[in-house]
Amino acid sequence: MAATPLTRYAWLSIGTALAALALKWAAYWLTGSVGLLSDALETFINLGAAFLALWMLRLAAAPPDDQHPYGFSKAEYFAAGIEGTLIVLAAAGIIATAVPSAAT
Repeated sequence: MAATPLTRYAWLSIGTALAALALKWAAYWLTGSVGLLSDALETFINLGAAFLALWMLRLAAAPPDDQHPYGFSKAEYFAAGIEGTLIVLAAAGIIATAVPSAAT
């Protein structure tokens, strides 16, 4: 499948998220700051969302078939639901990390 401008942007988003994640995780590791951990977890969610966007863009570009006569153009709705779930999971991880730290 040929790369479209949208998939190129998705790959750029993935690369940027990986670079940002590496920097933020290193900063957390050096400082032990829960704020930096929170920011790194949020960037991890961005990375997951970028991979999900790439996947959904490729799926939406697929032609209709016998089982899906209208194609896959609604794939973006699934991406939105999954990304929302990832955000909730990141928030739970941040809370689980921050609450014990605040108690000490």
